[in-house]
Amino acid sequence: MKSIFRLTFILCIGMLALPTQLMAQSIAYVDALRLIDESPQGKVEIQKLEEEFGVRRQDLQRRMDSFVAEEADLKKNSLLMTSEEVDAKLQELTDLQRSLRREQEIYNDDYSRKRNQGIAQLEEMITEVIFRIAREREIDLVLQQVVYASSNIDLTDMILRELERMFEEGSDS
Repeated sequence: MKSIFRLTFILCIGMLALPTQLMAQSIAYVDALRLIDESPQGKVEIQKLEEEFGVRRQDLQRRMDSFVAEEADLKKNSLLMTSEEVDAKLQELTDLQRSLRREQEIYNDDYSRKRNQGIAQLEEMITEVIFRIAREREIDLVLQQVVYASSNIDLTDMILRELERMFEEGSDS
């Protein structure tokens, strides 16, 4: 009977110690979106996108503004036009609107595809830096999406500094 009591006692003590052992594990948090937005590599990626798509976006916006002006002009002058002229102008505007919508969709698809490619490369680099720092600091678990994380376990600033250092050294590729 004493041996069963001792065994039960030892198991209970062991079960009480288990949460303490789990708490001793090192956990950290990283705000990946902030790293993408604030890292020099992320800023360069956004600048590349602006250079590649800026002119196209401005041209599309200019054409949309022109469409809106033509539509307003039709509303203003429709009473002075014949019904055939109004119908012809409405058909022209409908065709133009359809064309602009298609071009906007194509632009959005192209922009999103290119942005996603750039972000995927940036995410790979960020992940490599997170792995390296986690190994160096002997961190057992790094989380990216959490509801709440104390600033004590937030590695975002450290990772951001490392990305900035890599950018300055030119080793961010």
